[in-house]
Amino acid sequence: MMEEIIETIKKDEHIREITQIKQKQKIYLVGGAIRDFLLGIKPNDYDFSVSSSGISFARRVARVMNGAFVLLSEEDDEARVVKDNVIYDFIGFKGDIREDLNRRDFTINAIAIDLDTFGLLDPHNGLEDIKRRNIRPVSENSLFDDPLRVLRGFRFALELGFGIDKKFYKLAKSVSLENIAGERIGYEFMRIVSAPDSYKFILKMNELGIFLQIFPEAKKIIEDGFLWGHSLNTYYALEILMEKGFFKEKFEPEFNQYFSIPRRKPLLKIAGLFHDVAKPDTFLINNGDVHFYGHDTKGARIVEIIGYKRLKLSRSDVQMIKKLVKEHMRPHLLATNDELTDRAIRRFFRDLGDDYFGAMMLAWADGYATGGRTRHLEEKFTRMIELKRADDAKPKVERLVNGYDLIALGLKPGPIFKIILQELFDMQLEGRIKTKEEGLKLALEIAKRVDLNYSK
Repeated sequence: MMEEIIETIKKDEHIREITQIKQKQKIYLVGGAIRDFLLGIKPNDYDFSVSSSGISFARRVARVMNGAFVLLSEEDDEARVVKDNVIYDFIGFKGDIREDLNRRDFTINAIAIDLDTFGLLDPHNGLEDIKRRNIRPVSENSLFDDPLRVLRGFRFALELGFGIDKKFYKLAKSVSLENIAGERIGYEFMRIVSAPDSYKFILKMNELGIFLQIFPEAKKIIEDGFLWGHSLNTYYALEILMEKGFFKEKFEPEFNQYFSIPRRKPLLKIAGLFHDVAKPDTFLINNGDVHFYGHDTKGARIVEIIGYKRLKLSRSDVQMIKKLVKEHMRPHLLATNDELTDRAIRRFFRDLGDDYFGAMMLAWADGYATGGRTRHLEEKFTRMIELKRADDAKPKVERLVNGYDLIALGLKPGPIFKIILQELFDMQLEGRIKTKEEGLKLALEIAKRVDLNYSK
């Protein structure tokens, strides 16, 4: 079996390229690529340890292959070459390659192949752990040397379908991620929540105390066992919904369109996890009733901090999470309105943009986590999406009244124009106005109603 794997590695086009470029230095293929070959996965990410300068060799590889050179760490003598979506990482080592392997994170990544002889080095029985599908730290110091490896271990377990060794959890209880750069945490956390079955590792992070180290903003909801349980159940329900169930079955075209951008799945799950993060700060008892007035708006501000400060997400990522948290009550309010109008439905779609679908899914998961109350949501969401489908199928409707018409009426340009034009367009879609003259008359009435200066 191992002989066949070695032959596959010898024939791999990317390995052959490196062996042709190398000169007198010793080069070892290490880490994840070997693991992937053993698992029958075609690697697109190769790690090499080089007896000479890793940076200098990477520059030579980039020049010969016409690839892009990326300096990773001058201090660690580490650089990267990217060519045709394949990543080649090079790090220099001094002394024995075994010292390099001893510093690695997990035994499944602490395996090396000499590119001269194609001999195998496995000082920590990584092959056996791959066979057993087991994530095990190389040494007692592995997680302490780089605490981010705790998240990497979770990520490997999810992406590879491996179990985690008891030794890992014992060591993980004593490490702290509080001084790890947000960019590194964000990368690993997003990889974790991108996996379909990440719920169990969110639980494990909390059990180990790691979740609160990363997200101190969650302290109050975690201390409130009920709120934390509800948040976790919402997250779990979203994971299920993304694989099967009401939305995927009932609204398949919309489902496929929304998640054609894969990053929306982890971002939606993060919004679900933190949708009630501000409830402890907005708790109020009024006449014996419990209220959380404004928890959606305040929660949006908190997740903005989480996105930018804790996970170092992009502006577009943060704005999506923020919007979903801020608007997560709105589908509930629409679904419980017995006099829901088409205008209100259209306003919802207009305000939420593409994220209307994520907001609906979040509301459903929220309802499911609150005693399984989802039937009324499903009924109203069906009506809402059917209206949207009907509107989308119609030819584009030209507005009867535009901004120039309002100026001709003597109205002063400003924010009022948006209010007037949108209300007139809603009435046009509803068939309540059919001519420009009717629209202009109503425009003046709307201006009077909002008490702004106007002239006839």
